[in-house]
Amino acid sequence: MSSPEWQDNLYVAEGEHLVPFLRGMITHSLMERGLTFEEAYETASQVRDHIREQRVIQKDELAALIEKLLREKLGKRYSLLTPHGVRFSPAIKVTGEGEDVPFSKGILSQSLQASGLEPSVSYDIAREIEAVLVRRNQQEIHRDELRRLIYDTIRLNYDLRFAERYLLWRCFKTPDKPLIILFGGATGTGKSSVATEVAHRLGIQKILSTDTVRQIMRMMFSRDLLPAIYSSSYDAWKERRLGEDKSVAIIEAFQEQSLRVLVGVRAMVERAIEENFSIVMDGVHLVPGLTGLNAFEDKAYIVPLVISTTNQDSYLNRFPERQRGAMRRSARRYMENFEAILKIQAYILEMAKQYSVPVIENENFDDAVLTILTVIAEQLQNKLRIDSANLVSRAL
Repeated sequence: MSSPEWQDNLYVAEGEHLVPFLRGMITHSLMERGLTFEEAYETASQVRDHIREQRVIQKDELAALIEKLLREKLGKRYSLLTPHGVRFSPAIKVTGEGEDVPFSKGILSQSLQASGLEPSVSYDIAREIEAVLVRRNQQEIHRDELRRLIYDTIRLNYDLRFAERYLLWRCFKTPDKPLIILFGGATGTGKSSVATEVAHRLGIQKILSTDTVRQIMRMMFSRDLLPAIYSSSYDAWKERRLGEDKSVAIIEAFQEQSLRVLVGVRAMVERAIEENFSIVMDGVHLVPGLTGLNAFEDKAYIVPLVISTTNQDSYLNRFPERQRGAMRRSARRYMENFEAILKIQAYILEMAKQYSVPVIENENFDDAVLTILTVIAEQLQNKLRIDSANLVSRAL
C-alpha cells in the first residue's frame, strides 16, 4: 500500500522554519477560494507531485506554483476565485502507537469514505474535527481520543450507522489476513468502475481484472493448447460444434472459459494471502460457485458480490459510454451480442441466488457504491464476529 502523505517528507519553508507539506491543507484552502472538493484535491495532488523531487519549497514559490496550476486548470474561471493565499498553521500532532504524525484532513477524509460517507461530507467532517482542535488550542491529541472525537461527531451530527462503520474499519486497519473483494457480473454492468471507486474508498491499492489474467494466459498458452481463452465471454460459443442449442452453447462455453481463467485468479489469491495484502478483483469470470475460493476462507476475508443491470434500456445505453472510455471497445459488437450477454447475466444471477451471493443493481452509480460499502461492512462485521454492542469498546 502507498505511504500516507506525511511520509513523503515534503516541507514548506518560511525563512529557517519548516512545516510539513499537507495536501489536505492545500485542498481546504482552495475550497475556501471557490473550487469544488474534486478540483481542489486534484490541484493539491498536482502540487505535491511537482515538489516531490525537491523535497523543500519556499512558501512564496509554493504560492506561485499553485496560482500557475490554477490558471492552467480553470482558464477564465480563474479570475472568479477569491484571492487569498495559502495559510500554514503549526501542525497538530497525533500521538500514540509509535511515531507521532501531523493531523491531516486529507488522510482523515479518505478514511471516512470507507464508512460510506460521500467525499464532500467526509471532508466537511475532517474540517469540523480540525476546527474543534483549533478552538481547544490543542496542539497534540492521542489517537484514541481522536477516534472518539470522530466517532461522536459522526454519531451526533450524521448517522450512527456511519459512525459504527468508521469504528469497524479502525478495527480492520491492521488485519491478520487480507480482504479480497470479488466483483462478478456480465459484460457492461459497470463492474470495473464500481470496483475502482470502492477500492479508492477503502484505501485498497491493488485492483485486478480477470481480463488481465486472461491476457496473461494468452501470452503463456497458444490458441491450439487453450482455445477457450481466446474469445470474448459472450461469443466463445461460436467456436463450438455446429448444431448445438444456442442457449446451452453460450453458457457451456462461458463456463469453460471461466474455469480456465479462474486458475489464474486462484493463483493471485494465494499470493495475496502469502504476502497479506488486500485486493479488489472484478470480471465476468468471477461466477459464484465456480471460483473455488472456499478453500481460502480461513486464510482471507473473502467478500463476493455480483453487479447487475436488469433494465435493458439502461444496459444498452452503457455500451456507447464504454466505447467512449476505450475506443477499441466497439459498442456495435456488444449490441450485436446482447442476447448472449443477457443469457450470461441470467446465468450469473441464478448462481448468485444459489450460493447466497449479494446482487447489487447498478442503476445509479452513487447508490450502488453506498450499497456495496454497506454490504462489505456487514459481511466483515460478521466475519470479525463483532456486534454493535461491543464495537465501541473494541475500537476505542
